[in-house]
Amino acid sequence: MSAIQTTVVLAMTADGKISAVDPKAPREPDVVDQAHLEYQASLADLILIGAGTIRAEGETFTIRDPELLAAREVRGQSPQPITCVVSGSLDLSPDLPFLSQDIERWIFTTRAALQHSSDTKTLEKLAELIDLGDTDLDWERAYTLMAERGIHKVVALGGGSLTAALLQAGRIDDWWLTIWPVIFGGKHAPSPVEGEGFIPNAAPHLQLIETRQVGSELFLHYRMVK
Repeated sequence: MSAIQTTVVLAMTADGKISAVDPKAPREPDVVDQAHLEYQASLADLILIGAGTIRAEGETFTIRDPELLAAREVRGQSPQPITCVVSGSLDLSPDLPFLSQDIERWIFTTRAALQHSSDTKTLEKLAELIDLGDTDLDWERAYTLMAERGIHKVVALGGGSLTAALLQAGRIDDWWLTIWPVIFGGKHAPSPVEGEGFIPNAAPHLQLIETRQVGSELFLHYRMVK
């Protein structure tokens, strides 16, 4: 196990949804949660984000606050964290705004996707494509590679499939969950953890270590119980 710390930072509704049934539906900006997210992301050497999330949002999150940028410089970090999109199928359009942002980009994918995607040659000019296994992503290999490249702090921004994979691999150290005071509903709306799920006796457990309330919004910090 590497010494990389991995923090999941997600916001969800009071009924446990990370987006509406239509993930591209317009939503009022949440200034408080955005400030929280920016601070947490500013601590990262690398941001992990699922392919579905980057397709829905178009761009990765970037640090803009001058004080946070200055703090990164003092810590010896690059102005922006590396953003690594996780896509086992390499189903990413070269036209995504993410692929033209002024950041360092990685894409974790599979050998099968690299061999069969019609966009491989274009994408490899826009991001570093990293093969993590024949048909499945090998998270042991991923964390070894990140450690070799000097990554110490990873912030994972979802979605639910990525979070489930990291949980299954035993790579999450702590969670920051924002609870929005709203109900989205919808049986097909995504939740923070998807995948196959866990039976109760094998479910990962959390320890609540910090809470904050701003208006009707809650910010909950949990540590994984290992």
